[in-house]
Formats: sequence, C-alpha cells, structure tokens
Amino acid sequence: MYKMFYLFLFMSLIYSQDSKSNDNIYTLTEFEIESINTFRESDFSTFSDFTVINNLMESNFYSSDSEIHFGMYMLCLANDNLDCANLHLNRAIQIDGKRNYYDLSDSLTVYKEFLKSAQRAVEKENYNIGIEDYEKIIERFPKRAAPYHGLGMVYKELKDRNAAIINLNKAISINPNKDSYREAVFSIAQGISSEADQDARRQDYNSAIPKYLEAISYYPEFTQAYFQLAKSFYSLRDYKQAELYLLECLNLNQQQLQPLMMLASIFEKKRDSESAERYYRKAIKVDSSSYKAHFRLGKLLMKKDLNASRISLQKAADLKNDYYYAHETLGIVNLQLGNKNEAIQNFKNTIDILGEKSSKRYKSLYLIADIYNSKGKYKEARDYALLAVDIKENGGAANFHLGIAYKSLGEKSRAKSAFQRAVKDKDWRASAKYELDLLSK
Repeated sequence: MYKMFYLFLFMSLIYSQDSKSNDNIYTLTEFEIESINTFRESDFSTFSDFTVINNLMESNFYSSDSEIHFGMYMLCLANDNLDCANLHLNRAIQIDGKRNYYDLSDSLTVYKEFLKSAQRAVEKENYNIGIEDYEKIIERFPKRAAPYHGLGMVYKELKDRNAAIINLNKAISINPNKDSYREAVFSIAQGISSEADQDARRQDYNSAIPKYLEAISYYPEFTQAYFQLAKSFYSLRDYKQAELYLLECLNLNQQQLQPLMMLASIFEKKRDSESAERYYRKAIKVDSSSYKAHFRLGKLLMKKDLNASRISLQKAADLKNDYYYAHETLGIVNLQLGNKNEAIQNFKNTIDILGEKSSKRYKSLYLIADIYNSKGKYKEARDYALLAVDIKENGGAANFHLGIAYKSLGEKSRAKSAFQRAVKDKDWRASAKYELDLLSK
C-alpha cells in the first residue's frame, strides 16, 4: 500500500514538472521519430546522424509513446548524456511502468554513482583508487564510453601517454559523437608536439622528429605537427622527406599557406620552376594578402617573364610598403625592362625604408649610380657611388660605377683609384682592368 502511494507521488511529481515546462515542449517531426527508432540500433556513422542526435538531446519533448522515450534513453546513454537518459527513461516509466524500465533505472542510478565515486577519487588525487574504480565500471558496463574516457584522463595525469591514448581511443570508438574525447587525445598530441617544438628551436631535430611522429600517430589529423615535421626535415636539407609530409599535411587541408610556400621553395631548390610557380600561385589563391607569396613568385618569374614578375613584385610592395626586398627587386626588374626612372624610384624607396645607417643600402646605391651614368648624369652617379663606397670600401660594383663617373667628369686620377679598388673584386676584375687599360693609353 505504501509502495503504491510513493509510486503515485513519484509519478505525480514527474507529471507536474513536465506540465510546468509545457511552454518549452518540443514537437517531434516524423523524421525525428523515425531517426530515434533507427539510430538506437545504428553505429551513428555519419555526421548528419550526429547532428540529428544532438538536436534531439537538446530538445525537450514529451511523447505519448513510451517506446519513443525509451529510444531516446538509449540514444542519450550511448552518447554519455546521463541526465538526458534519466529524463527520458522516467518519462517512459510515467507512460508505461514496465518492469524492465525500472530495472534499467536502477542500473542507470548505479552507473552514475560509480562514475561519481571514481571521479571523487581522482579529484582527491587518489589515482590508484580511481583506476581501480574505472576498471570495475568497465568490467560491469563494457559498452559505455565514459569510464574509458575517465580512465584515459587518469593515465594522462600520470603521464602514461600510451595507456591514456588506448583508453581514450576506446571511448571514441564506442561514442564517436563526443567532442571532448577527441579533444583529450588532441591535447596529448599537442603536448608532445610542443616538446618537439622546443627541440626544433634548439636545432635538435633528431629529438624533435620522433616526437612529431608520435603526436601524429595519436592524432592523425594534426596538420600543424605534419608541417613542423616537414620543417624539421627541411632544416636538415632532407627535401624528399619534407615534401612527403607537406603533401600529407595538404591532403588533410588544402587551404594552408605555409605548407604551400615551403613546397614551392623545395621545388625551387630542385630547379623545378614550373612546380614552384604552381605552388606559389596556390598559396596566393589561399591568401591573396600574403606579400611574401607575391614576392617569391615575382622573383621566380624574373627568369621567365619580366612583365609578370613586375606585376607580382609591385603587388608585394603594395601589400607591405616597408618590405625593402620587394622595392629593390622591383627596381632590378624595371631596370632590365628599361624603365630607368621607375627603377630609380624603386631603389630610392629601398634606401628610405632602410634608413641612412643601414649597410643594406649598398646594392640600391650602386644601381642608382649605374643608371645615372647611363643617363649621362655623372655628378649624381658619383654622389650615389660614393655613398655605396662608404658602406663597402672595396666593393667592386660601387667602385666600378664611381670610376665611370669620375672618368666621364674628367677626373682620371680618381677614376684610376676607383678602378684599382674594383680590381680586387673577382666579379668586377675584368671590367675594371679594361677601364684601367683605356686610362693608361
């Protein structure tokens, strides 16, 4: 009699709670009803299935069919949403008090208490007890993912990576719909990859490479680890292995700038200009604001198409106005195209960006001197050549162009001194000797 009274009271409370939330009750569609009936026997193999399941678990619905709520109980339990499982099992009991529903409710209560007990042990850092508790839960409830996840996290705390990964992967195989399980594996892989990054920064690639491989073995979608692994091989000049892992990285995600850029660089080193160009263009397609991609493409095209090179280099300079390499290289291309005034402006831009104290101005200075000599502006050529000589006293290029300016201005003694300094540079020796022979006649 008392049992019947308490059962009536229990059912009344559930009904009362559901009645209070009528405003939030969700009405199931026919598709969702069919999904509940289908998914409880499926392996939840597609992403669309997960989407439907997750939406159902977040909804608050009340069906007059106890089997619908029982199906939802199974779905929620399989997806480790125990509050949702408890809610729908209670609603199934409210509609149809089958004996097996009560038995399942008792089992669910025991399962939840076991999990809480194991978690309390872990929170108190009683890891051995926590391990024993989780193993007992797994023995009793072998088809549940949550205890495997809990056990994996204990081993993660104990720095036992292999045991952690084994249990976490088991949890994922049972319930692939739980993001936190994958995130736990990714967290371990990230930790290993971070250790490898530190090794790589010390140029200890023999230590870094096995760690990157370990991280990838745990989390095969770890694109950054693939890239860093490739970068390590690149630093060791093992371009074959670098190329292999860069392609693996891009197989996971084609929209990655850094791997595309490094692949292009590898093909340049292999003297495969066509492939290098293709990958630089892919990089630009991924990120059109990458000034380095435009710059490297522009440099590559200097051997093939000066006008196309000019366009790419101008784009690089426009994207990053203080990137002096772009301005200087653009000046060289304009000089080769015969655009002397534009080239002068490019070289002056380079000089302004670098500042008066920079020795990197040397090339732009002597190239401006060369252009002014060709235009017959010998005083301007002399002034820029002198600035270049101040940076590199025996620089062959600067002294040669200075000698030409002095010679054209009628200052043969100074011209001779400049050419004699230029002779010391093997790249300018023949040209300087020729000018000295002319002066001696």
